[in-house]
Amino acid sequence: MMARRLVIAGICLAVLIAAVAIVLDQMAGKPGPSAAQSTSSSAPSTGSSITPSGGATPGGTGDPTGDPQPGSPASGTEGSGNGDGSGDGDDGPSTAKPLEVLPPVTATPTGLPQPSAPAPLVTTLPDPGSAAGEVVDGWPADILTLPEGTTIGSTSVSTSGDVLQVAADGIIAKPQAEVLASFRQSLVAHGFWSEAAPAAEGALAERFVRGADTVTVSVSTTGTGNSRFQLLGSLHTAAD
Repeated sequence: MMARRLVIAGICLAVLIAAVAIVLDQMAGKPGPSAAQSTSSSAPSTGSSITPSGGATPGGTGDPTGDPQPGSPASGTEGSGNGDGSGDGDDGPSTAKPLEVLPPVTATPTGLPQPSAPAPLVTTLPDPGSAAGEVVDGWPADILTLPEGTTIGSTSVSTSGDVLQVAADGIIAKPQAEVLASFRQSLVAHGFWSEAAPAAEGALAERFVRGADTVTVSVSTTGTGNSRFQLLGSLHTAAD
């Protein structure tokens, strides 16, 4: 009796093992969930390709040769620029401004020539001296003419190198402006030009210039209403 039970148990165990083997074999033949998911996610790449415009091209790449289509990221011919990040295609017109190149300087610019120094009005120097009430010897009367009606106080001449220095003072019964106009008329005739000069309160002064030569005349009013002038000048015997 015991032997029979052992045989029956062995048969049942064999049948159970065979059934388990069949079930495992069937399960190995079916794809798992991960495999199905991988297959579904890769399906668009095998059946069609997505173009940049959002459409699908049947047949995968849309080109039997397998070459990248124009406008795709791999083609690099449309919308991809020229490769230097500027965004300009090779076929489109360039909008960059050309560099402006200045023409070479062919000649050195030159300014106006310096005016030549005027010829000296005095060619010889007198002996130094002074005089009261009259014109001193050696005074350049042809250049410095005292106004008519002048009562001379004093005149003097002196030298320093090639420069003749002159000084004079006098009184004249004329307005200040008229005294200055008299000196101006005399000196301008010899090529001097005039400009206003600093003067004491109540006085008028002008400076006369000709090259390196200068003459300054100051005119004030006396207590009697007359005009008193003082003259200082430097005349060069050689042009600088």
